[in-house]
Parts: sequence; C-alpha cells; structure tokens
Amino acid sequence: MKIVIPDKIAGVPDKYWEQLRAMGAEVYTDSVTQAEATERVKNAEIITVNYFDGDKDLIDAAPNLKYIIAPAVGYEWIDTAYAASKGIKVLNCPTFVPVPVAEHAMAFLLALAKHLPEARADMQSGEWSSNKYVNFELAGKKLGLLGYGNIGKNIERMTTGFGMTVSYTNSKSTPEQIDQLFQTSDVVCLCLPLTSDTHHMVDARRLKLLKQSAYLINVARGAIIDQAALLEALKQKQFAGAGMDVFEDEPGASGEISPQIAELLSLPNVVATPHSAFNTPEALDRKGAEIVANVQACLDGAPVNVVNG
Repeated sequence: MKIVIPDKIAGVPDKYWEQLRAMGAEVYTDSVTQAEATERVKNAEIITVNYFDGDKDLIDAAPNLKYIIAPAVGYEWIDTAYAASKGIKVLNCPTFVPVPVAEHAMAFLLALAKHLPEARADMQSGEWSSNKYVNFELAGKKLGLLGYGNIGKNIERMTTGFGMTVSYTNSKSTPEQIDQLFQTSDVVCLCLPLTSDTHHMVDARRLKLLKQSAYLINVARGAIIDQAALLEALKQKQFAGAGMDVFEDEPGASGEISPQIAELLSLPNVVATPHSAFNTPEALDRKGAEIVANVQACLDGAPVNVVNG
C-alpha cells in the first residue's frame, strides 16, 4: 500500500519517521497548504491528515484511499461520514494524551481553587494579604465530567485522590442528565470530542445552571462552548471561574490571538494556556508509536481506533 505522511506532525521523534520510511511511507516534515496536501495524497491508500482539512474535495482527489489517520484524539477536521460513504476508514490516536491532559486539568483546578495567578500578581505588586483570597477546598466537592473516555477516567483517578466525588455524562446521556450535572457539580470538566452534536453544547442556558461557586474547565475542544456566552457569563461572575486550554477561535499559522480570546485572558477569573495540555516529551513519543501502530494495523487489514464504523 502507498503510505503518505503529507505534512509536519510537530514534536514526534525522528525515529518514528524512520520506522515509517522503512515500511515504505513517503514522509514529509514541512507545513503545507490545502492544495499541496491534496497533490501529495492523490495516489495514496493510507494517509495522515494533520494541519489541513480531510474534506470531500481531498477525499475525492485520492481515488485509491482506504485509510485516513488523524494523529490526534480529535478528528473534527476530517469528514468522517463522507469517508465512510466511500468505504474509507478513519482512525484516531486516542491513547497518547490522557495522562498529560488530565494532569493539565488538575493544574487548572488547583490554580483556580487556590487563586494562584491573582495571589502571585498581588505579591509582585507589593501587596501581602493573607486574608484576601478565600480558597476552595477540594475534599468533599463534586466533580462533573462531560465525557468519560480515556482522559475523563484519568481525571477521575486523580481527583478522587483529593477526596472529590465524581459523576459523569457520556454520549448515551440525555440532555436532562447533562443539565443535572451542571446544576449539581462544584467543578465541571469538559473532556469529550467535538462533533455536530457537541458543538455549543455548553451554551448560555447551561452556563446559567452552574452554581455561583462552581468552576468550569475545558481540556476538550473550544467550540463545545459558546465562547461569546462564556465571556459574558464570566464578566457577570455567574460562576467562579474557568480554566481553558482550548478556544473556539484559536489562531492559525499567524499565531494572532483574537479580540475575544484577549478579553477572556484579561479576566481575573480565567486561567488559560495555548492548547498545550498534550505537549510533553513522553506524550509525543507515545504519539509517534501510535501513528506507526495505526499504519501497521491498516497494512495488516485489521485497523484499530476506527471512529467512523
């Protein structure tokens, strides 16, 4: 089978590209435009789709295509339904990030609960006030997970170590069960994929269900939350604060932060990072191994991690 890795997959150790080349893969390590990616994959049977769209046009341009691999947990930039209609299986890489992303969620939780950014800023400005911040004690509090896959299960394992109780909703849960999770949780953490069903699942109505003392953490995808509604809710202090690694309007190649993200970052009840929760050497090594394993499974005719049936 003709295998093409058509663009750069950042951070993966070179040894995995050498393994793929030994398997006959054509490996590129540069950034590409949509047109360049389409040209590179036109004769391929197995491809990765990273920083370009796996849309109908790209799929139609590759008539021999049998497998598309998303080198990530998410795969919303690939038209999985259209691929399935053409008999093409889409695979993701679900196991390399659960530990670092769950740890990142814990960092957000502790930073918010203990007011770490604000307290440090006060001290830098010369203010010392032990009684200014009333911290949020984790023991005995309820964590609600929106999503219960590998990341959610790791977050559960870590938070129970703090003495928190955990409940969750998943793809089988009803809208009423999701509403109840928002109403009853002290912390709500998003760790589910972005799909047509989950887009703006957390809207203005659901944000109003949160307790005024609650925190919201998003280590999933930005567009699961209506970001404009989130900004307004945080400005109005409808709930205590948010930890965000992902945003609805993340910068492209320019790296230019949008006015809405900038406004979110200006709020004292927001702790944020630039979609970097996954980024550890250990995770990137696992990512390379998982890409190779997915390619080998396709070569063997027994694909794993298939997300479109």
